[in-house]
Amino acid sequence: MQAIVLVFFLNGAPIEFMGHYESANGSWQRMQVQNCLKVKRQLKRHGWSQPVTGSARYSCEMRNVTYGKSYDGKEIVVSIH
Repeated sequence: MQAIVLVFFLNGAPIEFMGHYESANGSWQRMQVQNCLKVKRQLKRHGWSQPVTGSARYSCEMRNVTYGKSYDGKEIVVSIH
């Protein structure tokens, strides 16, 4: 299944990803383009910066994903392909 995910790349390799977020009313939502870009902007505003060595970046991408359940039963993206 395809979904929008926020992916953290370090030296060109995907290290971490996020496919869901908690909305303002507290509900668990799948990531959409506008939410992904909002989270990415917030990361930059609140101190995320490039490392001294290597390259790092965040990217909002449409990826093939596998869904699963978190420890508290919420649907999450467990892997990206």
